[in-house]
Parts: sequence; structure tokens; C-alpha cells
Amino acid sequence: MDISEYGTSPHVDPLMQELEKFGLFKHVVELEAYGMTVVPKELMGVDDDFVSRLRDAILRTCEKRNGISIDDYKIAAPDKEKTGKSWALLPEDDAFAEAATNPRMLALVRWLCGQSAVLSGQTWIIKPQSVAGDNEGQTLRLHSDSHGIPPGGGHIAHVANASWLCTDYHGAEDGPTIFVPGSHRFGRATLPHEEDIETTPFKTFPLVGAAGSLAIWNGATWHASVPRTTPGLRVTLVQVFMRRHMQRIHMWENELTPEYLAKHPELDRVLGQHMYPFSADGPNREHTKAMTDTGTDPFA
Repeated sequence: MDISEYGTSPHVDPLMQELEKFGLFKHVVELEAYGMTVVPKELMGVDDDFVSRLRDAILRTCEKRNGISIDDYKIAAPDKEKTGKSWALLPEDDAFAEAATNPRMLALVRWLCGQSAVLSGQTWIIKPQSVAGDNEGQTLRLHSDSHGIPPGGGHIAHVANASWLCTDYHGAEDGPTIFVPGSHRFGRATLPHEEDIETTPFKTFPLVGAAGSLAIWNGATWHASVPRTTPGLRVTLVQVFMRRHMQRIHMWENELTPEYLAKHPELDRVLGQHMYPFSADGPNREHTKAMTDTGTDPFA
């Protein structure tokens, strides 16, 4: 029996069919149980060429924007303070659009944040080997990404983080993100006495995966990061997706040319026009429906 074939749930039925088609049901279960999952490259439908192009696009854009030379990422050690200027990446390279519109990734994003989920922003993390005495600078305290959601508002995901691993995450030595399993169900952000990864009473586990894998988590899942002890760079493309009612990081309308959008038609849906603000003529009916439908079904 396949319930999705009855067509009784127009928002979730297509998602169920996509998840089955792509073999992602295990990863949905992990998202629900633990608040995060890592999907291997093979299951994401990408190859080594995509991983190389995406990593090169990140490093090339970083060099251009920050006036630095990274050269070989396997041994590079740039000053972490000089790898900023890392948002609004879509116009820089087609690889960023491919990363934002991968259909397997979008199936998981839409499971978390609904069919109307929008790409709020893209940024990179370029993490070098920690230098002596600077572990504090490489340690990120436990936190939630669901900013602005008060306690009690967490029974659904409002934010999803979909990060492409562009280098291998073998273990703690690579300076990975770490997670508190099941914390997305707490429905609140961390309190001060819970943030320090050395003293927090909560157990954590590390993000482990090969380059080309997708790490995706509910924005309410508590996470942190630890220092990198191996040479070279940890390179990651971080993508923040949100439900349509959330305030986006970027107003993409003024940042992308019609020609770029024509090359990547799925972006028109992924970037999503907001219902607000109204013009003098009132609301755009199409944009209004996309947002009001979300009040009827968490998968809308």
C-alpha cells in the first residue's frame, strides 16, 4: 500500500514519492530522531567533478573578495580573520546555483521547512589548522540557528541548514561541527550554562562524512564546533533555508540577473518572493497564496 498514490495530501504526497525515489527515508528518520543527518555523495547524485568545482568556486571567491592567495587547500594556512566576506555567493559561480537546487537536497529541505521553503543565504566555512593558544578562536559554543523563535514555537522546523562538505570530515581532528542529538525537540535556544562544550551536561556527536556529502539539520538542533588539528583547510558551503514567514538574509531580487535565473530555473522557486511588503496596488496574488497556504499544512 502506498498512501501517497491516493492524492489526498497534495503537499506531502510529492515529497514522499521523491524521498522514496531518491532512497532518503533513512535520512528523514535521522532528521526526526536526532535532528540531523549526513547523506553520502553517492546518494546525493553528485560526482567528484561537482565537489571540485564547488570547492574551487569557494576558494576562488574567497581569494578575490579578501585579497589573499590560498593555493593548495590541503596544506594552506591562511589567517582565519582574512577569509571573511563570505555571503551572497550565488552570482559568483554556477556551482553555487547547482548546490542550491540539487533535487535530493531540496526534498530533505522541504521535508523540514515545507514546499515553500526559501534559500535565505549561502556562506562558506574555511577552517585552517588551529595554532597554539588559539583553540578558543576555533571553538564555537553550542547554539541554535532558529533565531527569533521563542520557546514553545519549535514543534516544526523554521530553519534548515544544508551544508555541502567540500573536504573530508574524518573525525574530531578535522574540526567538525558537533551536535546534541534530539535537541531540536527542546523547542528553545541554549541557556548560558549549557553552551560551553567542555561543561555542558549534554552528550554530543561529531559530523563525519566524505567530501561531496550533504550534512543537513533542523535549525533548532543545538550544535557547536571544535578546533581543527590537522594541516590544511576544512571547506564547507553552508546554505540556510527558511520557512516563508522568516526574514531572509538576502533580498535576492536585486542581486541576480535575469540571464542567471534563466540558466537555473529552479532558483525562481527556491529563492521565493515574499508576500510582504505590499506595493501601492496591494499584494501579489501568487506570492500571497504561497504564504497563506503554509497556514494550512506544515508541508506546504
